[in-house]
Amino acid sequence: MKPRKPAPEQPDLLADITRLSRFPQHKNRQPGQFQGTENPRALRLLRALLKQPLTRESADTITGASNGPEEVRKLREQGLELPCYRLGVHDRDGFWTHRGLYALSHRDRPQVARALPRKGGGQATQGTTGEQATTKKAEADHAEG
Repeated sequence: MKPRKPAPEQPDLLADITRLSRFPQHKNRQPGQFQGTENPRALRLLRALLKQPLTRESADTITGASNGPEEVRKLREQGLELPCYRLGVHDRDGFWTHRGLYALSHRDRPQVARALPRKGGGQATQGTTGEQATTKKAEADHAEG
């Protein structure tokens, strides 16, 4: 009987982003231990970042504020790395420019997963389409009953 081959290494989830960014990360941050947050904007942002990297515009939309980078700065002060990769894109006028893409680092991901509330989401889901649909259904059920 032949010995089993070792499993292949898992690909680095951020490898494609770091290769595409032509700007190296110059900021020397000293991240600490993230203990969580009660800020509903930050909770919405962290839940979205666990799913996928976000552009600055997406961060604005998800946080419900017009200054997503400020929420990122606050999370960095609380101990997260939250790097921003600059990727080259063409803007609507066809000019080459660079767009920021926020992503959780490998060190951030388990800390955020531990710190987020497990069920319901509380204030983190308020104002989202899922929460609005649930509220409308509950109101309809209450009106019928």
